[in-house]
Amino acid sequence: MRKLKAALAFIRNQEWVNEPQWEDEDEKAWTAFLGTPTGRRISLILLNLTLRQNSSAVMKEGQKLAEACGYAKGFRGCVAVLESLATQKLNSATTLNDGGETEE
Repeated sequence: MRKLKAALAFIRNQEWVNEPQWEDEDEKAWTAFLGTPTGRRISLILLNLTLRQNSSAVMKEGQKLAEACGYAKGFRGCVAVLESLATQKLNSATTLNDGGETEE
């Protein structure tokens, strides 16, 4: 019963916002940013955080395993959305070398 009350309280406080349209110029600007040294570092940080979440999750047992795997899956989903907003997938393992620089 306590979980149900907590879920209802959480749902009550959530309000949808009008989602802005993602325009071509937004995609170009995001892709350009990801091509900068800072953007590449952010991409690699997100990739490493995703891998850490995955490896940490599989070390858990019982109910903690299910919760950790769910969190890791959600984290990866969020990163995938960020990747999908760019034209070029700059943080793909096939486009980055070991030093984090894009291959020419």
